[in-house]
Amino acid sequence: PFIKSKQSTIIADAINKGILPVATPCQYMLTIENNGNSKVSLSQGRLVEDGTGRQWRLMSSATLNGHETKKVLVEQSTVNYIEVNIPVSESFYRLDVSTTDGAYLSSLSVYNATLGMNFQYTPKFMNAGLGQAAYTLQSHNLEDITIVFGDSERAGVTVQAGDTYEIAITQSYGYVDQSSLSSAALSEIYESGESKLNLYFKAGDLVRAGADPLSVAQMRLLASYPSMYDHNAVFMGNFDFLVRKHFMQRFDYMAIWNETINEKHYGASLEAINHLFLTVVAKNKIEQKALVEDIKKLVANADSLLDGKVNVKEVKERPYKITIAGRLASVHDMDSVKTQIKELLLENFGKGSLSSSYHSPDGFNKQEIAIKIRSDIAAFQDRISDFSVLTEDTAKNPIKPHEWAYITEDSITIDMTRTADTGTAIWTL
Repeated sequence: PFIKSKQSTIIADAINKGILPVATPCQYMLTIENNGNSKVSLSQGRLVEDGTGRQWRLMSSATLNGHETKKVLVEQSTVNYIEVNIPVSESFYRLDVSTTDGAYLSSLSVYNATLGMNFQYTPKFMNAGLGQAAYTLQSHNLEDITIVFGDSERAGVTVQAGDTYEIAITQSYGYVDQSSLSSAALSEIYESGESKLNLYFKAGDLVRAGADPLSVAQMRLLASYPSMYDHNAVFMGNFDFLVRKHFMQRFDYMAIWNETINEKHYGASLEAINHLFLTVVAKNKIEQKALVEDIKKLVANADSLLDGKVNVKEVKERPYKITIAGRLASVHDMDSVKTQIKELLLENFGKGSLSSSYHSPDGFNKQEIAIKIRSDIAAFQDRISDFSVLTEDTAKNPIKPHEWAYITEDSITIDMTRTADTGTAIWTL
């Protein structure tokens, strides 16, 4: 529950909680026109390049007759294959892997080619049985990735000398700005008919915008969660950490709560028994439905008893009222300081900010707001000017989980006066 401030401490906490630098690839429905007379077939996995040189993969095969147009799902990702021969039998054998061209890791698969066995990713080997084909991932700096195999006598299976492993690394550039997408082209031409194809990204055909790995600011928020929630979403029905860890880059607001909290805010009902409740606002409205489905799958993965038992509640926007009352020394321009306060509040506590992305029944922390104003606005760093923060009373009307509270320009009231020494010729400290 404590706020961590040093970047090194935040990164260390993220590493300890198993947070990895993983990006979500962008997906788009690519339009393909065949301007030739002959039939052209494109296989699944064919690479396409956009105008900036990013490579995309066809997620399904496509066959186009002459002068036919089709839309095919593509993903901004590439797959690198690594073959490794194990030199020595060793418990918890470690294998370092990395991405190329400055891309982020999106997914990874491990296959024992000698035994014909697929290995399953198991965070921190939790619930991994003896001899189970499992591995976990670690990162020492949130950039490099290390594959850690198990120990046949404790968890997982010990790698054997001479075995060959095939590692498939899927990498991507995370978030893709739609405005940068227009025309595209096949990376390689294998037959003359393919040169007659016209490929382009049509506006409105976005499936998923993609997301970069978590920022340090977002990891600071996750660092405030107790370690007991780490990979244990079932504990007291708290799935908030789990969902944020995987999807924080894709939503502006998210609240997920159990039946106990639901009864507190909305009253008891039979429909609430053994259910979770979800309110989420996607950064990109186009992928709102896809994001909800992804969260439902994640919850079901963590607790199979909740499969199909996540009720979605529509978000209700709630502008949060705040008043800044203070006194300014005569050396400071009143209008300029008021503008600075408004801009600071909207940037840090307004719509789309990290502070407004999670549910807080009591509203924003006044101490946090005060510290932010004093540290960022020079007018309040002297020994004369002063201010206080007043917020709306949430004791009688607490903020409900489905209510997205954030500060707007109209919900800010700034009441500033001059200090008592104004107009005198007395020296002050």
